[in-house]
Amino acid sequence: MPKDSVRGSQSAPSRGAAAGPRDTADHKVLLEGSLDHSYTAPSLAEFARQTRAVNVISGTVAATRPLVTEPGTTVETILTISVQRQRDDSAPTTAEVREQGGVVSVAQVRSDFEGKLGCKLTGEESAETVDYSFNGITHAQVGDRVLVVVADDASVQNEGAYVSLARLVGGGAAGGLSKASPTKFTWPGEAPNPAWETAVDVESLM
Repeated sequence: MPKDSVRGSQSAPSRGAAAGPRDTADHKVLLEGSLDHSYTAPSLAEFARQTRAVNVISGTVAATRPLVTEPGTTVETILTISVQRQRDDSAPTTAEVREQGGVVSVAQVRSDFEGKLGCKLTGEESAETVDYSFNGITHAQVGDRVLVVVADDASVQNEGAYVSLARLVGGGAAGGLSKASPTKFTWPGEAPNPAWETAVDVESLM
């Protein structure tokens, strides 16, 4: 298969496995999704105070692992976050946060690729990697300092398991601002609401 970039859509999530570094993916699928009415809140701080947002987490990404759901070929990533600070002081200090998009092997999404191409893939093609990018958001990397607004993950009955509603990144890791602004975080892409601030202080969400 030639290297390519295509557009796709997502469906409901569940658990899966496997991955590769996004910078070396052989293919890219650009996923675009509409956001619900809650994202019309006038600021991120107001959004984080709504009922669906059960916690705000500041910490470091300790590990990532991909998830693939069939049917529908939903690709997501679980971020394991070592929590430094959080709004809910009673929550665990290690959190698992599920977010849309990720890098997987073609073998994991074989049915989706074969359906679009109309032919069977070879073993070599199945070993290639594909980057599912949701709304242009850069994937989190191990070592990133992150600030995440989260909802409970209803698919996992575990304490400390969440779904990401909004994720920002800080300096001193893979991206964001300089180390001189340790409490400031920026968007790893466009903000969900263009009216929201481009740089957020962790204090405003706690």
